[in-house]
Amino acid sequence: MKKQFILPLLALACLAACSSDDEVTTENQEPRLLTVEVSENPMAPENGVRKQAPTRGTEITGETLSAFSMNYQENKYDFSKEGTTWTENTWPTSVEKSTQIDFYAYNDGTFYNSDSPYINYKVDDSSSKDLLVATHKQIAFNDANGKVTLAFDHACAAVEFKAKAASGSVTLTSVTLSGVKNQGSYYYNNEAGSRWSKLDGSATYTLTDADMLLTTEFQSLSCGTLFLIPQNKSGLTLTVKYTDGESAKEWTHNWNSGSWAEGTSYIVEINM
Repeated sequence: MKKQFILPLLALACLAACSSDDEVTTENQEPRLLTVEVSENPMAPENGVRKQAPTRGTEITGETLSAFSMNYQENKYDFSKEGTTWTENTWPTSVEKSTQIDFYAYNDGTFYNSDSPYINYKVDDSSSKDLLVATHKQIAFNDANGKVTLAFDHACAAVEFKAKAASGSVTLTSVTLSGVKNQGSYYYNNEAGSRWSKLDGSATYTLTDADMLLTTEFQSLSCGTLFLIPQNKSGLTLTVKYTDGESAKEWTHNWNSGSWAEGTSYIVEINM
């Protein structure tokens, strides 16, 4: 279900031109342009059917990506968009063109440049965000022809909630998802499917912001889509409070198996 993700955008950064004998010099030279080509593909849907754009967390696309960062050695460089061009004005201008560089890019979280580079990330309790990550390893400036390609992956799972009832007399008054691990570390160099570790936290998410009269067709809850750290569903609890006629009732569902994977969108259907 998981796919690699691609988006046509441009970013510019400045690197120094090298002399003919490969010695580094920046005196009286214009910086050499490094073009960063960014790409992204939509999330892979669990059931093969694309869902509508969510209203809470929003899947980031080429048109909506507004900023990202890249780390080179111990330094962080923040890229911003000007029109259709991405620029970073403080990129180093005195790097040997044969230097091998590992680029690590991300649009949120805190990056740590260890033997196994990773991002510490916490999902916001009120407005979860689509986390994009990308890497391009061992690029020599003289081999890159002034270009670096970044293929961004969606690092979180996207979960949407829908509900319906057998009759029109059921009104949802509260829906919550609890026991969610909302903190973790994403390791760039781990194998796919095991990039997340050190999961922690126990968050509760409110999935409705007003009473909702159910129909006999599935409707999306007002929370839209939650972007969650990939995790096992064991221990998660869905609590639904509702009225059936004039009686107030409560129903809970506890998962005991299954998981939500990175780069995949899911739909949880509540059938009252």
